[in-house]
Amino acid sequence: MPQRSVFCIALSRGRAGRIVLDLKEARFSNTEISALFLDQSAIASHAAGQEIRLAEEESSTQSAAVICGVMAWIAAVACRVVPGIDPTIAAGPIASTLSDAEGGSVANGLIDLGVPHAEARRYEGRIKGGNILVSVHTESRDKSDQAREIFSAAGAEDICMMTENASPTGATFA
Repeated sequence: MPQRSVFCIALSRGRAGRIVLDLKEARFSNTEISALFLDQSAIASHAAGQEIRLAEEESSTQSAAVICGVMAWIAAVACRVVPGIDPTIAAGPIASTLSDAEGGSVANGLIDLGVPHAEARRYEGRIKGGNILVSVHTESRDKSDQAREIFSAAGAEDICMMTENASPTGATFA
């Protein structure tokens, strides 16, 4: 049976957390779900010449803690920084693929997962813009369809379903 992956972009950490909780409630395994997002605290600490208000730092830290708390349920990898790629945190099966990606980019890691080049670059741009990539990897067509429905109901964007042969089906790029 071919591996199926469904990808989406969540516009906020709260929405990504809600999607993951919805997937969990729908009985998706923690080994089927991945998330990928920028480590905002690392970006803020490296921002040269920018003043960051304490309230923004607290908000960013709380937001990171909330998403990592939700994401900690995903696979044994939990939240980990992906070496060689911007300050990115990956959770789930996508983490190991990105760690092994040639060229050290998010797009190259996604291409290794079977995402077509153009979509991989688009997802990378969205992630660098502060959005969160959430994906489900399963062998079941029913489960991949269910994941797409959960993504859609949660208001996710750039929803795309891929099969093992890397042909996108039902892409709903906005």
